Amino acid sequence: MQNIEKIWIDNHFMEEFHVKHFFRLIISLFCFAVMMISGRSAEAGMISEKQELDMGKAAAEQIEAHYGVLNDPQINERVNRIGQSLVDVCGRKNIKYTFKVLNTEDVNALACPGGYIFVFKGLLDYMPSDAELAAVLGHEIGHVVKRHTVNQMEKNMLTQLLAILAGAASGNGDVMAMGMVVSDALAAGYSRADESAADREGFAYTLKAGYSPFAMLVTMHKLQKLAADYGNPGWGIFDSHPQPEQRIQNMHKLLNPLNILPTPSKKADGGAFVRESFKDGPWEVAIRETAGGNDPFYRAELLAGALYQVRQKEIIDPTHFIVFEANDRAEIYYEDMQLFTVYKQDASGFGSIGACAGDYVGRFRAWADKVNQIKKVAK
Repeated sequence: MQNIEKIWIDNHFMEEFHVKHFFRLIISLFCFAVMMISGRSAEAGMISEKQELDMGKAAAEQIEAHYGVLNDPQINERVNRIGQSLVDVCGRKNIKYTFKVLNTEDVNALACPGGYIFVFKGLLDYMPSDAELAAVLGHEIGHVVKRHTVNQMEKNMLTQLLAILAGAASGNGDVMAMGMVVSDALAAGYSRADESAADREGFAYTLKAGYSPFAMLVTMHKLQKLAADYGNPGWGIFDSHPQPEQRIQNMHKLLNPLNILPTPSKKADGGAFVRESFKDGPWEVAIRETAGGNDPFYRAELLAGALYQVRQKEIIDPTHFIVFEANDRAEIYYEDMQLFTVYKQDASGFGSIGACAGDYVGRFRAWADKVNQIKKVAK
């Protein structure tokens, strides 16, 4: 995991004002150029899909030139694979989506019009699981599907173009200054309604694509903590008009009717557990320690989501829970699906990480037996 403090104090990459206005300037200049070249009337209040694609492509090229694209085929393949799995279930599949990793340690992501989506390398280091990455990409895809940036441009285009024309006619101001005026209106950020809509879209895509139902919630918790600890840059995935607490509450409203099992819960002592009730009593597994940079409840959310995915199988084979031990941790899998990481902090009282992992596996197998009984009765 990267040094997050370094990420947020790096003067070259985290000059929020310049980065934010750099992106705004690109969008505004290309919007203006396309409008002028095409002769399309601002009063029409419409940016065609072709114009959207052209503007997005041009902006994406400039962003790539500024940051550079990470040259790591394995990472790029993973990001694209997860992104395309979400595109397959999204509501706008008639355009081509591209997913690229920008070579910067910033923790952020953004979407250009037309399906050009970027994640920053620092985000991959801070959110290593597929579920977290899927949540971020799903949110950005949601903005593209709903054409939020385009809609914002359409709302402000007439006023801002008139300002440009007035400045040009009077001979006052240069093109760059006028571009900045337009950019403030065109890419000032998403509205409260747009952010909430992108959250809902992202939640739906991750669930339909087979990722953890807690993916969006887990990611929101992590972004909330990151912004609280190191400051909120106010753009990209942090461009949160609804307060983080409100976004988390909204996500709970989407989750609650689905009756997702098993469920994560907090304990009064700061620990957490994952629980599911059965006829013969509740099954639960406790997570007491902060480890791997994550608190107990965050780890419980990840585990509950992974077990939910296992639960979707027709029959759960208890022998398919396996452990891979490393020097300072043990990874627990069900087949090829990572469920949980056991750290040395978890092993207090067990004598070894391996023994602690074995205890977790025993509990997971007991849970599988109980779930299988329900599945057999349902048949």
